[in-house]
Amino acid sequence: NTNTNTNTNTNTNTDIYLHLTLAAVAVGMTQGGTPVSVAPFIFNYSLLNAYQKIIPHTTLTPKKVYGLSSFLAGCAAAAVMADSLPLKGPAVPLLCGYIGLMLSTPFYLSHITATKLELKSGLAFELLLPIFSTAVEYCHSRIFPYGSYGILPYCQYGNLPVMQLASIGGVWLIEFFVSYVSSCVVIVMKENSTASSTSSKGTLRRLVFVLAAVYAYGGMRLRFLSWEGAPNAVSTRVMKIAGVWVPNTMVIREELLRHHLGHIMDGKPGPGETDSDFEGPAWQAIVEKSLADYDSFVSRISTEAAAGANVVMLPELALTTFQGPGVTDERVSTEALLAKLAQAATDNNVFVGTGIGYNEPFKRVDNLSKFTETVLEKENGMMGYESNRFLLFSPRPVSKDVFDEVLNGAQSHPNVALDYRKQNPVPIIEGPFALPGNSTIPVADVDFFGDGETVKTASVICFDMEHPWHTQQLGKTSSIILNPSYDWPGLNPYHARIVAFRAIETGTSVFHHCLAGTTIAVDYLGNVQATGDYFSKNGNYGQASCVPLDPDTICNAPVHSAQLPLRGVRTVYGYVNDAVAWGSVVVALRMLLF
Repeated sequence: NTNTNTNTNTNTNTDIYLHLTLAAVAVGMTQGGTPVSVAPFIFNYSLLNAYQKIIPHTTLTPKKVYGLSSFLAGCAAAAVMADSLPLKGPAVPLLCGYIGLMLSTPFYLSHITATKLELKSGLAFELLLPIFSTAVEYCHSRIFPYGSYGILPYCQYGNLPVMQLASIGGVWLIEFFVSYVSSCVVIVMKENSTASSTSSKGTLRRLVFVLAAVYAYGGMRLRFLSWEGAPNAVSTRVMKIAGVWVPNTMVIREELLRHHLGHIMDGKPGPGETDSDFEGPAWQAIVEKSLADYDSFVSRISTEAAAGANVVMLPELALTTFQGPGVTDERVSTEALLAKLAQAATDNNVFVGTGIGYNEPFKRVDNLSKFTETVLEKENGMMGYESNRFLLFSPRPVSKDVFDEVLNGAQSHPNVALDYRKQNPVPIIEGPFALPGNSTIPVADVDFFGDGETVKTASVICFDMEHPWHTQQLGKTSSIILNPSYDWPGLNPYHARIVAFRAIETGTSVFHHCLAGTTIAVDYLGNVQATGDYFSKNGNYGQASCVPLDPDTICNAPVHSAQLPLRGVRTVYGYVNDAVAWGSVVVALRMLLF
């Protein structure tokens, strides 16, 4: 009997180790630039099986399985996320350890809750993992410095019928669906199940019903709400947006990051921290490159307007103005740039959108957190503030009543139709020196064609898209979102694909124009209308090649343009917001505490 028990324990432990290893491999496929849609199902299936194989008196207890799964998931996340997040040193293993715990916790909680409530089959048993997974994923996203970045629902990019669930409950309903399917599959396929065949058949019937309902809903939404090729497509007005670049943005941004962050950026010195340094060669080189970019953009505006664009757009922080103490050159002032862009919009009868950094380079930042001081090795504060903005210029003057100075702030030029300030700066590399943004996203009624027909237009910037609780307010108010962005190769193309989920949630079409990443245009159903990689050589001019973050290489990335519908659709999510997520949190707490 002793030998039999020993052999049983050994075989059981081996099975558990194999499932934990498979789960870790699946974690690796859920992260990085191009996640695999089936990976969350493999991860859920493997960890559920690992817990279900735990037997009395085995050496692998639920707590040990929890610890092992957290460790392995964290290691897998570290292997694929090293280039994705701007972290160095001890912050990397700490982050990956946290991610490992976050991924493994729902399974441990489901296991101990099933044991406490004596659940072994039935609907309640099937719902344990979906409830805990959704609750933990949502709470994680709300406290995680990088928002919803890396959550499992984003793996379903491209699976359009399943993605339509976001129109009801956001990405949290997709999380619930994936976990429920995984839970049912494990129950149905489990060998030597303690559940009766009747119960197992009930699980199979519910699984088939849920799959049929989800794909039917998604299919009907894609068929009957489509604007392209649908019966109402002839009457659907569209707008052409052209995304362009200017040549010196990356060089200027690298110099400014060295100025703000110090040697921790890349070990190279910044352009100088005192007022008098502005007259030195390093700062003057930045000034001359900025002026060249202003002129380059004006030239691109003329070219794209002649090609039929209704909006010509630059990505996040493509242009920079300088102001405040020590800045003596009026040519790079905010007033001078805004006047130049407004004139270009008027001269070419086109709307002009651009990301602009309002930089105050010699104003000291003294209120750094202890964590930031430690990571950046900045004991005496940092130099310079910046307001990260997106401005949309009209070819015609916009009245202050239409502009809405309550939401937008003071109208900085009569032709400015929209002025949005980034609400969610990237931690560490942007947050410490970023000025406050718009918690309420302004929506402008923009007359793009000059015939009185207005389009409800909004903007959010880059990392704001990782915060669905911020963008969800547009679900009842907007039709078009202009989304400038600035990435790095480790995020590419993952970050761009998140945009499709925000489009479905809010019922809006989105033009995501990205420097050092992927530009993508999606309609309100998540259909990709245009996409292009900044680093791709395809379509570039002559010998141009966009080398990742290499300031010595001149980059002439191709223009990316798209036609997008001027009207969106209303969504359930626009009204109920994160009700699915909060409901899961409440039920999960109820099961754990009572």
